[in-house]
Amino acid sequence: MLQGCDYREARDAMLEQVGPVGTETAALSASAGRVLAQEVIAQADIPPFDRSPYDGYAFRAQDVENASEQTPVTLRIVDYIAAGDVPHTCIRAGEAAHLMTGAPVPEGADAVLPFERTRFTEEEVTIDAPVKSGSNVIYAGEDVRKGTVLCSPGIRIDAGLAGTLAGQGIFQPLVYKKPLVGVISTGSEILEENEPPAPGHIYNSNRYSLQAACELAGCRSVYIGTAGDDRDVIAGLIGKAVQTCHAVILSGGVSVGDFDCTPEAMVQSGVRLLAHGLSLKPGMAGAYGIYDADHESGHCRGEEKGSGVIPVFGLSGNPAACMTAFYAVVLPVLRRQMGYAAGACLPPQIRVRLAKDYSRKNQSTRLLRGKVDLKAAVQEMEITGGQGNQVLSSVAGSNAFAEIPAGETVQAQEPVNAFLMGDF
Repeated sequence: MLQGCDYREARDAMLEQVGPVGTETAALSASAGRVLAQEVIAQADIPPFDRSPYDGYAFRAQDVENASEQTPVTLRIVDYIAAGDVPHTCIRAGEAAHLMTGAPVPEGADAVLPFERTRFTEEEVTIDAPVKSGSNVIYAGEDVRKGTVLCSPGIRIDAGLAGTLAGQGIFQPLVYKKPLVGVISTGSEILEENEPPAPGHIYNSNRYSLQAACELAGCRSVYIGTAGDDRDVIAGLIGKAVQTCHAVILSGGVSVGDFDCTPEAMVQSGVRLLAHGLSLKPGMAGAYGIYDADHESGHCRGEEKGSGVIPVFGLSGNPAACMTAFYAVVLPVLRRQMGYAAGACLPPQIRVRLAKDYSRKNQSTRLLRGKVDLKAAVQEMEITGGQGNQVLSSVAGSNAFAEIPAGETVQAQEPVNAFLMGDF
């Protein structure tokens, strides 16, 4: 088991154990944001025929190679082709077809000219400049060639991919299931929403932060309950969660105080710890392990490697520390369970310049939360408020973490490594 390790070591140790939680088909109309679970090979050229991008006329380029304003060329209109229609005749010398946007270019024609660049009547069209062969023709297969691998499993369905799938007639794509994440809170000081304020107590913010973060990432979440500081109760809630959930997140009870018993409860419930404590500020306190549902039940929950392995994350009860560890360690693991390809599980690394000096030296890696304008030419990061373990308000509105190595300080405008939060 790793002790006090770099957060990347804990993250990678967890990533090695888990896999996608399973697959299902979904209506393409409801698949935006889902992760594709199938390879898609083009079954036909897109477009399937040579087509016109304009309302205009199709003709032979050689017929107008000598056209000019002084010597225009007049062609006889022999066909009218609407979008969705098919050509009715072949175009020969001196002829043209009147066609609409998206209509097939008829055999014999090799150029198209928009209406506005011609003079025309119902019977004839006049052209007063040469037109090159191939002008304004969208050729069959120009977008996609038959047999091309259009996409592989593990990518998120966006607008372009949705249209590509539809173009191949795939309206029930195979996608990865959304993991169900069980959230458990610990701590005798925790108040739930139906409880009145009381001295020495605080409302349960971690539950809502964690569930919101899971839902925004594309997972489903369910609140399992609050366990106080009782090891047996915590272990019982973990045992309940692993019966139905694909991942479990606990907050609180992971430090070294007299009532911090979450790691012991994790082990008691059958979790094998992979890492305990991180060299990270905030987020040092934590316990990370796996529950092997396949081993416990004697059967496999799914066909994917690691699909029966349930990651269990014990995070700090301090709100900002809890969310820092979520984005640094938990989210990449959840994305792997969602089916993202290995490289897409990790947040992209960027370089930012801090708007202000950071002069505090830390014995561990420090992740500073802040706001980066990704559209700016120079990506400057504004630190959003206090950076203490308890300061959750500075997480709101943030979209990145700047990484300050242990023992170092950073001057304003000095470049540092950073990574993005949330959907990437």
